[in-house]
Amino acid sequence: MKYLIKGQLYDPIKCGDESDWYSDDVGGPNEKHISCGDCGVHIGEQHERNCDIERCPCCGLQLISCDCGIIYEVDESNINTLPDLIKRQKQENIENEKRIAEILKKHKQNSEM
Repeated sequence: MKYLIKGQLYDPIKCGDESDWYSDDVGGPNEKHISCGDCGVHIGEQHERNCDIERCPCCGLQLISCDCGIIYEVDESNINTLPDLIKRQKQENIENEKRIAEILKKHKQNSEM
């Protein structure tokens, strides 16, 4: 499985990978007992969906709250539709940015009252 982020494919950052929060624990005496504090996976395993600790492989920030936009999971079953997924992702990101801009505009108007 890979992540489609901003039209590019990325390998997920697994628990203990170089960019993961737990990377300093790899190779230590307690490595086999270490598990993610949110989703419970062990070193070398993929974080569970919506894990608070998983990092975005594009920007390095927390995956569930980064600004990289809509993220798709891509595997062998949908890799043939990649061009369509990229197109759909781009459109969804544009629509999402418009919604966010509208919310910010309303918030600014309300705070000026």
